[in-house]
Amino acid sequence: MARSIALVFLLTGCLFPMSRADIEAAQAQHVYRMCQDQNYAYETGYNAGLKRMRLDTTWVDTSCAPEARTRIREHYHAGYDSGIANAPLVVPSTRTTTYTFVESCTFSSDCGEGRSCRSNQCMGNGYAGDPCWFSSDCVSGSCDHSGKVCK
Repeated sequence: MARSIALVFLLTGCLFPMSRADIEAAQAQHVYRMCQDQNYAYETGYNAGLKRMRLDTTWVDTSCAPEARTRIREHYHAGYDSGIANAPLVVPSTRTTTYTFVESCTFSSDCGEGRSCRSNQCMGNGYAGDPCWFSSDCVSGSCDHSGKVCK
């Protein structure tokens, strides 16, 4: 009986997306965390810059304690500046838009699933010629440690 009740709750969560109130609560918790943790504010700013989002720190004035506002805004802005510096370049053309991807990173979360950030380079799931430190960084399972590239 308990299993069937748990299954109903699980299926209900899968079938019905988050309500507007749930989304607003998650956003409020995200902003609260940024106000409490300057490193989290930096990382959030970095990710916003990496996505080339518009720089907006109005949330600091409405959500953070007065004594923390300057510090949190500075950390968010510093992260944004670093992120925008590493953002992919967008080159418009007549038919399509071309993206050039920069493999640099600051955090492992910048590299995607199954990859790690080492020496400001994304590593993992690499093919021949891609950078590696360990054999596990290569699809082939073989890293040339003298040249630090996948075989």
